[in-house]
Amino acid sequence: MTSEVRVNSAICGFKHKIIGELDGKTIIADIETDCKKVAKISHMEIPKKETRNIKENYVMNQAQDVCCTTCIVPAGVMHVCNMELGMLSKTLAKQSERVSIEFNDE
Repeated sequence: MTSEVRVNSAICGFKHKIIGELDGKTIIADIETDCKKVAKISHMEIPKKETRNIKENYVMNQAQDVCCTTCIVPAGVMHVCNMELGMLSKTLAKQSERVSIEFNDE
């Protein structure tokens, strides 16, 4: 069974669809995007053991030389990984609908 999230990068104007599926000890994550930078990491075969922390993290390592520093796509990929690994309930994620960052002008 697959997991899917949509990432709306409103600041840069791109929308991305991330689909992931657990395949043995690997999570296959595919990103549908029009962003040329994110397209460079549009297919990842992520070792399960390299999703557990932010320091030794396959997704972040792949994104660091490609994505902008404000890109939220890597976080979306990590949410897909966590859903596929059972560390984030798909039901809870659907009920929450979205994760957001709010900018205040104060």
